[in-house]
Amino acid sequence: MKTLMTYIIEFAAGSFFGWIYEVALELIVNHSYADRGILHMPLIPIYGFGCLLLLLLYGKKEHSALFIFATSAVITTVLELVVSYPLEKVLGYLPWTYEVWPLNFDGRISLVSSLIFGALATAFLKLIHPLCRKLEKAPAAPVYILGGLLGTAIIADALLVFTAG
Repeated sequence: MKTLMTYIIEFAAGSFFGWIYEVALELIVNHSYADRGILHMPLIPIYGFGCLLLLLLYGKKEHSALFIFATSAVITTVLELVVSYPLEKVLGYLPWTYEVWPLNFDGRISLVSSLIFGALATAFLKLIHPLCRKLEKAPAAPVYILGGLLGTAIIADALLVFTAG
């Protein structure tokens, strides 16, 4: 159960840092603030799911930063492309576009974003993940409380967003 709670915390961390990246990107590119998330909370779940997928794919084996960077760039790009179609169908629009970015495909993916995602994945796996794994050695109650609160809040927020209207 404690391991599940740490994965929920990692999902939330990945989703939050994805939101930070998107907001920073908007500030840098368009010089304005825009909340790029689809939830009310400052989270972008596709980043959280991407982090969990990477954890599943890499397992507990140690990998070099270069290997993680290169393979994660490919994995996250494929994930972004595959997810873009059903997400566009469900939402009625695609929440991102790379139309003006160099070396893009259909505005859904681009080489530049792939390199950024490789760097973000490397930072997550080499910095954030090891910190979250330390939670497994922490006292159980705070981990259960934090994981339970985050999980409940994320599910409630998603239900509000996707059932409203």
